[in-house]
Amino acid sequence: LSTKGVNNSKRRLRNNLKALKMTSQERSMLRKSEFPDMARDALAIIENLIINRNKHDMAMDLIAEFVFRERRDEPARGGQFAKQSAQPRLSPIEEFQLVLVLCDFFSRPGPDATRNAVFLSLFGGSNTRTSVLNKLISTAVSGSIAPLLCAAGTWMQQLGCTSPASLELAQCIVRDFVIFSKNSSEQLKSLPLVAPRFAANLMTAVTDLYLNGTAKSQLIPPPDLLLDVITDWVSENPSLCLASQQQLALPSGAIAMPVITPLAGLIRWCVLSLLVTNRQELYSKLHLAVLQSLLEATPPITTPPTLQPINAQHLLLIVNTIQVEMETLTQQGMSLEEENLQNCLERFAQAVQVGLTSRCIFGNITQLMFRLEALPGKNKLLQIVINANKT
Repeated sequence: LSTKGVNNSKRRLRNNLKALKMTSQERSMLRKSEFPDMARDALAIIENLIINRNKHDMAMDLIAEFVFRERRDEPARGGQFAKQSAQPRLSPIEEFQLVLVLCDFFSRPGPDATRNAVFLSLFGGSNTRTSVLNKLISTAVSGSIAPLLCAAGTWMQQLGCTSPASLELAQCIVRDFVIFSKNSSEQLKSLPLVAPRFAANLMTAVTDLYLNGTAKSQLIPPPDLLLDVITDWVSENPSLCLASQQQLALPSGAIAMPVITPLAGLIRWCVLSLLVTNRQELYSKLHLAVLQSLLEATPPITTPPTLQPINAQHLLLIVNTIQVEMETLTQQGMSLEEENLQNCLERFAQAVQVGLTSRCIFGNITQLMFRLEALPGKNKLLQIVINANKT
């Protein structure tokens, strides 16, 4: 090693020893505190470790011990939800106290990147923390706590909006604000104004929960109240579906995960709903809003294909379900001219054509056209779309 290299190594060693000494002192101080004060004090130290000292492993140890009070012999680390992780030691009352502490912490002014880094460190590595997470975000929706919801939106995007953790959070929001409510709350209605990225990513997760399956028996429509809220969101703000494409505020060196917009899921709702329900007033309104979103989503010609809002592979999943329904009708000796099926094909054709015209669909479009052309039976509008886009 050169003299410069040796000096750098010594400097790093001194800094590490200094950080270890400080963390040891801070740990000793925190152990003398009562909960939830220990969690409140720990969060400030954790933030400093993550951002200023770049000591992420130390921060994760403090999170496990002083924020979630997990057993230290089973640390919860890593970027994904682990199958085996630390056992929670928080009582229901302590969970409630921690939610209040976290609401206060994330409501403070400060850089978004810092807030997001701490949130991802808190909730990116253990499936035992979902109870606190779900209560926290439900409280944030009720209180319209924008900074916290923005951090949650980033968390969903980094883990994946259709990851088990994101889907569980979406189910919690639906349960608290839709299923257990006769009327949609004003807080839920105004969510796109408070935290547009979170609202967009919540839509992506929610669309994965309903009208998602190959067989007709698997197509469970969303609750009417949820459909009403999402239809209003998209109708009043067509660009909301693209909110997840805004640049993420991440700490230096972090890599933004690929974006999935809610558009493919919303198209699936509008199209497949015709196979399971005749109550189409809201779905028709949502369909028009989605088409408007696609028209407004036209990216610049220089935009890389993977940054376009819809993956053709996701549209192929809709084709699979339509094909199964057509084959079922044929086996039952029924006509493929059945009105709801034809309306389903027309609605899909409209969405595909507008999406292609607006350059919103990327991926294997040739395969999509091939699969559409291979469907049994014919639909005039769909055939026009296929002929116009075959290569």
